[in-house]
Amino acid sequence: MSEEFVFWKGMMKKYWYALVIFGIAVVGAIIGVVVVLMLYIGAPDIAGAGAWTFDDFSLGAGILWIIFLVLWELLCVVLPFIVFCGIIVAIFWYGILSDEDKAAFKDREKKEKHPKKARNGGGAAGILFFIAFVLVVLIDGNLWVRSGDLSYSYYIFAYLTGFMWTCIVLGIPVLIIGILYLLKKWKEVPE
Repeated sequence: MSEEFVFWKGMMKKYWYALVIFGIAVVGAIIGVVVVLMLYIGAPDIAGAGAWTFDDFSLGAGILWIIFLVLWELLCVVLPFIVFCGIIVAIFWYGILSDEDKAAFKDREKKEKHPKKARNGGGAAGILFFIAFVLVVLIDGNLWVRSGDLSYSYYIFAYLTGFMWTCIVLGIPVLIIGILYLLKKWKEVPE
């Protein structure tokens, strides 16, 4: 078993509550992103409060809609999440972490000077989400309806529904397999 895995297993056992706090923060951030997205889709002034069809959009309006969405997500979710995590890390580092563990972290940082390998990923997930989106539109009976007859928010909610179902159908088995794999590896590590 790698020295890296043994080190992190010991830290996780010792400071398990920090992982719980960060896990809750990540779940809260994901919920926040979805809530802000849902609130924004139905209410922006740029798109007639969610009633515009694709025929009503210009390229400028579409770009402005996306820019404002990104700014709202940054303001309402990303920045508070970063501030929260920074405060937790500072409290953890200066108030909770022992001097020996601080030294161990610093030693590990000095050892890890090798460059990270860049990976060029494929687009399989995007294609999978698009297929799920098309299936949602097909199930709703709107596959052959003219795009201009449906509001843009319908298409966004259909894509989000397809994305959610893809994550559920594929995510649950991946999560179970991942947990079983980690438990197996966890048991192999000597105490």
